[in-house]
Amino acid sequence: MPKKQPFKTVDAAYAKAFNTRDAAGMAALYSKDAIFMMPDEPARKGTKSIKELAQGAFGAGSRNIKFKTIKSGSDGDLAFAVGTVVMDQPSGDSTVKVKGKYVDVYQRQKDGSWKIVATCYNNDAPAGSKNDETAGDSSRRT
Repeated sequence: MPKKQPFKTVDAAYAKAFNTRDAAGMAALYSKDAIFMMPDEPARKGTKSIKELAQGAFGAGSRNIKFKTIKSGSDGDLAFAVGTVVMDQPSGDSTVKVKGKYVDVYQRQKDGSWKIVATCYNNDAPAGSKNDETAGDSSRRT
C-alpha cells in the first residue's frame, strides 16, 4: 500500500476547521503570503484576509464541506491537488448542496509541514443559472 503524501492531510484539516467554524484554524493551513482566488471578486492575499473570508462564509451559513481529490502530485518542496468540493449553503428557506472544483498548491515549510500557498476554485455553474442548485447545481469553495 503506497504511503499517503503528507500534504494530503491538509484537505481533512481544512474540512475539520471549516465544519467546526474555526476560521483561525482554517487560515493557519495557509502560508502567510498565500493567495486565494474566487469567482467574481479580487484575489485575497495573506492569512488575515483568508480568515475574514472564512468568517464571511460561516456568517452566510455555509457548512458541511467535503473534498474529493481527483489528482495530486509533488516534486520536491511543491505539491498540488485538484479536486471537487461540495457543501451546504442556505437558499431562501432551504439548504442547497453547492458543488465546485479547486486547485491547491502546497509548499513544504522549513519545519517540514505543508502549507497552502495558492487556492483557486470556481463554481460548476453560475449562480442563478438553470444548473444552479436552486434549479439544479451550484458551487463555492470557501
